[in-house]
Amino acid sequence: MDENLVIKDFRTLKVWQKANILEQEIGKLVKEFPNYEQYRLTDQLVRAIRSISANIAEGNTQLFIKRELFHANTALGSAGEVRNHLLTAFQNNYISKEQYEILDTKTVEIIKMLYGYIKRLKLNISDNSNSSDSLY
Repeated sequence: MDENLVIKDFRTLKVWQKANILEQEIGKLVKEFPNYEQYRLTDQLVRAIRSISANIAEGNTQLFIKRELFHANTALGSAGEVRNHLLTAFQNNYISKEQYEILDTKTVEIIKMLYGYIKRLKLNISDNSNSSDSLY
């Protein structure tokens, strides 16, 4: 094995860090949701927020940029799902307007960061277009 092998660490990515923090905040928040939402909105929101950081981590650990791009795009979709579920929580009075606005703003920030991350990955693909199996 190559002694100079560098293993990427998803935990160094600012977008993963922000997604992880938001995941912890939402995890605490949903504990206050009504019990009858446990297997409905609560479960959906927790799965969506966890999907953001998990897909960033999975993609960043891939060898091929196109696979990393796929997972970053999936994380982006999950962020949209989080926004939808937060709106539903607000509309059903499970969270206050202030809580909704703060969490939605943080989710939008993650979406913007994911757009930048995806743009960078696409540039890496373009720069390495001579190789079909371009590594990071």
